[in-house]
Amino acid sequence: MSYVHDNPGGTEAHGVDLVDGDTPAVRILVHGDLPTTIEHEGRTWLSNGESHDDGDDQAPPIAVYRPVGEATPPDDGPVEEP
Repeated sequence: MSYVHDNPGGTEAHGVDLVDGDTPAVRILVHGDLPTTIEHEGRTWLSNGESHDDGDDQAPPIAVYRPVGEATPPDDGPVEEP
């Protein structure tokens, strides 16, 4: 099953995986600019800057969104304490 979300701005389409723990990701297509959050099937999903390659070097990476309250920040390396 595929889902399409229309969003204002831009004309490009972006692949998005909605990832919730170990359950299989739901892939959706977003037309326009990628929003910070996506409402899908009664849940709010948050982008945290994560993405992955879908194997097609001609296509942009697939953005990863996680349920609000469960999003993990991107790994920017070790955090130094002051």
